[in-house]
Amino acid sequence: MVSTALLLTVVLAELLRPYAPRPNSHDGTSPMNVGFTFSERQAGYLDVSWRQAFQAAMDLSPNLVRLGAYWDTIETQPGIYDFSTLDWMLDNVPDGSSVLLTVGMKAPRWPEFYLPAWLQAEIQARGGSVVSDDATLRQATLRYIARVVQHEKGRDNIKYWQVENEPLDPSGAHHWTIDPGFLAQEVGLVRSIDPSRQIVVSMFVDTSPLEYFWPWSRKSQAEAQTLLRIGDVLGLDLYPVRPIVTTHFQLSLSWPLWIWEPRVLALRRQAQRAGRQVWISEAQAEPWLPGLLVDKNSAPPTNTSPSLTASTVDRLQADGFHTILLWGVEYWYMRSERFEDGAWWSHMLAFFHTSGADQSGERLDA
Repeated sequence: MVSTALLLTVVLAELLRPYAPRPNSHDGTSPMNVGFTFSERQAGYLDVSWRQAFQAAMDLSPNLVRLGAYWDTIETQPGIYDFSTLDWMLDNVPDGSSVLLTVGMKAPRWPEFYLPAWLQAEIQARGGSVVSDDATLRQATLRYIARVVQHEKGRDNIKYWQVENEPLDPSGAHHWTIDPGFLAQEVGLVRSIDPSRQIVVSMFVDTSPLEYFWPWSRKSQAEAQTLLRIGDVLGLDLYPVRPIVTTHFQLSLSWPLWIWEPRVLALRRQAQRAGRQVWISEAQAEPWLPGLLVDKNSAPPTNTSPSLTASTVDRLQADGFHTILLWGVEYWYMRSERFEDGAWWSHMLAFFHTSGADQSGERLDA
């Protein structure tokens, strides 16, 4: 176990390490494609109208919108499907905006795994286990994915499928993971039904100095290598402002870019060597506070800010990432509507005003 004193030593050392600027690697010619994840579930957690939040978000004219096909609301009874919410959103994505649709047992936002209640009662999976080892769950997941893809594949605005969300990372209330072999089977199923669209697979990038206590590069690069063999696009989920929770204290710190930037750049180079695209599939644009599912406080948190997010996104573009999905549009809307705080909305608006629309349906990133 890492002692509290040792942890604090590493944190202070990293925060005080001098910063060496990187040259701007953006060539100035490639357009920056900015979008976001929108989750009707998150809008519900924030106690705002998800339809109004969605319509306000679409007014930003994003290049790319990631939506989730939430299993627990689409198939509430075995074999009976209700696509009304998902279809409404897809119908109301503006012309010129592309859609990345996530399918599988996992989807964006907590609790990560969205298994229907009837299925949860049937499976046997302990906490910390590889949940896809359950045969009942495997069969049900493949049936569900096939149904979603068959139902939605005729839509022109869907440009990409994302199969699962951070499938190899332990997550959710039970810290489950998905076996790479089953993930490959899921991806193969999507390809067989819709061979024309590219498939995104994603992973969480640890940004804290705690990674120095074990060989982060080997772990992260091994995970990336597995995903690169399976999908067409590697999505990196990046959260520079993260909490540390121990038995003695809780902290939420903004990790400087010299801690996490080398990791992100190494993964980018790895994807390029494999001949794959690499995106920032989640760029933190909302607070992450210890012990809170979602921040509803009237006072804005002091650990992050719109300007900090803007500088991070600028840096990612300079590092050569031209497709970036922001994470937090529901929070921006809530702050604006409930507290008349338009700081997030106005700061993020600048990215959408300067981004180039994907009118042609061509690949967003090379």
